[in-house]
Amino acid sequence: MFNNLINVHDLSKFAEKIRQRQFDWIRSKLTFGKRKRIKQTWERVEEPPTNWWNVAGIGEHWNHLISGDPQVDYHEYITRKYFADRRSLLALSLACGSGERELRWTELGKFERIDAYDLSEARIECARSRAEEKGLGKIINYLVADVYDLEIRENYYDVILAEQALHHFSPLEEILLRANRSLKEGGYFIANEFVGPTRFQWTDRQLEVVNGILSILPAKYKTRWDNGSVKSRVFRPGRLSMVLVDPSEAVESSKILPLLYRIFNVIEVKGYGGTILQTLFSSIAHNFHSEDPETKNFIKLCFNIEDLLLGSGDIQSDFVVAVCQKR
Repeated sequence: MFNNLINVHDLSKFAEKIRQRQFDWIRSKLTFGKRKRIKQTWERVEEPPTNWWNVAGIGEHWNHLISGDPQVDYHEYITRKYFADRRSLLALSLACGSGERELRWTELGKFERIDAYDLSEARIECARSRAEEKGLGKIINYLVADVYDLEIRENYYDVILAEQALHHFSPLEEILLRANRSLKEGGYFIANEFVGPTRFQWTDRQLEVVNGILSILPAKYKTRWDNGSVKSRVFRPGRLSMVLVDPSEAVESSKILPLLYRIFNVIEVKGYGGTILQTLFSSIAHNFHSEDPETKNFIKLCFNIEDLLLGSGDIQSDFVVAVCQKR
């Protein structure tokens, strides 16, 4: 309807919110301004284990696709390959969230300081607490700020980090141009990002494969976290519902890679899937935490299906790690 501005599945979700008497949630989405809705979405610190990154073994799977070694994550892979002879690096992190990734970078011993910004006061407070617990509070400088309001010095940073941040920015080109100017000569821009369809407007092929897998999974693996209903099919979300729930979600995601290639010197791009697995496991990932043989076999089946389709070129990775340099 109207180029998928709204569809019947959105109306069903809305009706479910009414049945659950979530009237405050409904009111906030219909009456809050854009910036307030974004802040509301990202004020939460703890999240239920319902996303694809919560599936048992997913981290090792990503590592294998990116570094070739299930035990070497992309932070270590990049550090070994690009920062081996570097010390005392000065970094900027855009939309750092609760700060876990900055902690990981700091553990690798190459950074003198990381300036990390996020819009959410709750998440910055959580990040500061975690850094202090690990004795890293003097290295990571966590601050509350909107990245569009930052006064960033030119030719100042050795590294700029954008980890699951760029797909929330609009206008995106403005941020990337400023980042390029802020890097020193030879400086690195490192992105770990969702680069799939804007506003989650999944392709027909994605939906075909995801729904095919759902059709063969036992019902016990398809019960949703929030209400216990069975997830039997997935659909494209209406674009209006995406804007109402979180105006920043995947707002210009399909433009990320083209803009990186236009603005920076792109050195390396490593895809790690998510084209099928993200949508498949959304809201049901908690059913795949177990290490029992049956669950592990179903997880392996899902991983293999996506890997085969990626390897054949039938689909492209919706998630990538990109290493770029200042142009």
